[in-house]
Amino acid sequence: MKNVLIILFQLWLLHCLISCGPTTRDTAAVNSYTLEIVDSVQVDFLGNPQLIAVHSAKDLFIFHEYRQNKLILTDRKGELLSTFDHPSDAPTSYGNTACAATFVGDHIAVLGPQKLVIYDLDFNFIKSHQKPYAGKGMLYSGYDHLQKAEVNDEIYLVAFTGGPQHPAATNQEAYYTHFNTFDLIHTDTGGFTPITALHPKSRYFQGEAFNFIRPVFQVNEDLIQFVFATDTLFHTYDLSRQGNELSIEGIPFDQFILNPGYPLGGREDYDKPKPTEGVIKGYFNINKKDLILYQSGLPLEDKPAQGTPREVWNEINARLNPLKFLVREAEGVYSKVGYCPPLFTITHVDEKNRLWARQNVEILDQEPEFFTFYQVALVAQ
Repeated sequence: MKNVLIILFQLWLLHCLISCGPTTRDTAAVNSYTLEIVDSVQVDFLGNPQLIAVHSAKDLFIFHEYRQNKLILTDRKGELLSTFDHPSDAPTSYGNTACAATFVGDHIAVLGPQKLVIYDLDFNFIKSHQKPYAGKGMLYSGYDHLQKAEVNDEIYLVAFTGGPQHPAATNQEAYYTHFNTFDLIHTDTGGFTPITALHPKSRYFQGEAFNFIRPVFQVNEDLIQFVFATDTLFHTYDLSRQGNELSIEGIPFDQFILNPGYPLGGREDYDKPKPTEGVIKGYFNINKKDLILYQSGLPLEDKPAQGTPREVWNEINARLNPLKFLVREAEGVYSKVGYCPPLFTITHVDEKNRLWARQNVEILDQEPEFFTFYQVALVAQ
């Protein structure tokens, strides 16, 4: 009996050593990744088009030329398939700019400043839904601010429209107590439903005022995961759960300078010298990993003096405040810091887990003959 007790004690001790020792998550946190070009799409188009949507199944791409307010649809070879350049005040138009767009089956949904418009793949008008509240705040264009969601077998759109569905100004407390990050849009009825209030622990909900609060997000079926561009919290929201609350976790940035905000009822002092705040430039869910692109910011002592030529400022910023990335491998588990190659900037991920990045033509010695978008892979080292 004594020997049996000794054996049982040894087994229990072994179990404790295994269960209390280093976990897989601890070792996973030291992984490293690189971003590598694997393919490209070249479009023969005069102007500066921005990719705003990818049809994963058919390899179709929608580009928006901001200055011309023109939409173009191309295939994987870069061949121009159809264009939309109706006058902005036409009944079939989305307005004076395309804030965002996405594919819904074989339809194209375009979010304008005041309405959502649905087209077919030839940009023939199908229907439109007017926003039920007046537009206010910053008007964003060129961001992935409209994405498809599927909730209980119904198709919706998740949109960031520039601000909450509330008339309060950003320096008023009501702006934050009534804040909704997203609108959930029903594609049939066109109803705009405010969702995702600020989390009680959000730094935007602590008695200070902030301007230009913008989410960077990814929707996968009924799950919204997002960060705010000038914050350090990772958010998860499940659309399929009634009464669902946001879950959050801190992102372990190596460095991230935060703007402390300004007093409610006041106004931000743009004349006072301040550090360059950190900013999250992109967030993408790829193969069940979360890729977060960011710049840490610049301390005040590292910023160039006022009046420094733009070329010198750009060189200093690129050297001291480079574009970096972290990979969130699981809840609370992050990779080592990686550095983004200067040749491209990632803007989208599609349903096939392909990353798409625009070529940074400003660093080239001469103007390229074609507008190029790269397919980029996240590669573990």
